Amino acid sequence: MVLLILMAWMLPAHAQGSINLDFTVAQTEQSHSEPAAATPTIASPSEANKDGANKDDDRKQDTIALSFAVPEKQATTIASNPAPVVKATAPTVAASDLFVGGSNSLVARTVGHAEGTRTADGSKTRAYYGHSDPGNGVWNLGSFSYQHAAQSPEEADEKQLRRLQTQADTLRQRAASHRLTLSLEEELNAIDLANQAPLAALDTPGYIEWLKQARDRGLSGSEAVLWARTQSYWNPRRNRWEAPGLGNTEDGISHDQNRRLTAIARALDHYQQQQIAQQQEHDQPQNDRQAKIANKPPQEQVADRIIFQDLSSPKAEAVAQASH
Repeated sequence: MVLLILMAWMLPAHAQGSINLDFTVAQTEQSHSEPAAATPTIASPSEANKDGANKDDDRKQDTIALSFAVPEKQATTIASNPAPVVKATAPTVAASDLFVGGSNSLVARTVGHAEGTRTADGSKTRAYYGHSDPGNGVWNLGSFSYQHAAQSPEEADEKQLRRLQTQADTLRQRAASHRLTLSLEEELNAIDLANQAPLAALDTPGYIEWLKQARDRGLSGSEAVLWARTQSYWNPRRNRWEAPGLGNTEDGISHDQNRRLTAIARALDHYQQQQIAQQQEHDQPQNDRQAKIANKPPQEQVADRIIFQDLSSPKAEAVAQASH
């Protein structure tokens, strides 16, 4: 009986203790949850010290503090090391490929632009189909202003390309004998000079010898090419300039050679950009190509259908519909 009375006396005290314990936990959870509701970020230990929190509370916050921000040092590393950008580069042109394509070859386009018979992007100007030579009045045809009895611009190009290819081989052999490796710019200008004035390019001394002297003088690139082209019109045996069509003066010759050199560089740049575009088009997945065609204006879509569809005889139904 005494035992029962003792248990009855202790039970309310135990229950009250449980209630007090639960209330304390609830109060603790509430005190930690309210700041989170007020702001999405959890205060750092330094901010907690400003609010008067003790060191034990700081340790608790250190253990539960979460941050999804990139650390300052790591962010700096990411910003300073961006992903490498891959740039498309123009494919190199081998010496054997300079004449590939006939009238659409690199030689025809660059020399033609210097002659004024082709635009920088390779299109043909009115002069391509025939014009009178400003120097001697002879009728010129084709990309190279050919004036040796051709029946058409296409025939003129074919004949001059064969001639220039032989001259290009001679220029390469002469460069090799002087231990010179010609850049693409130097070779194209050598071929253009041979087209404009064969003796200036191939006489002795000619373009190759003057180019070697230019390099010996410390010149390089376009500067060396311009100097060599200009000096190629100098006749050391007669001690005079031999370019009557250019005024027989160094300034007149240099001005014209610079104009041609610049035209060649412009046409070469267009050619290389077109090669890059063609390569990128070729590397595109088939789905991307089809999407590109689908996004074209209606007129171009119709043109594509006409060009690429099967142009076999139409079915009878299609003919009947077309007649209406």
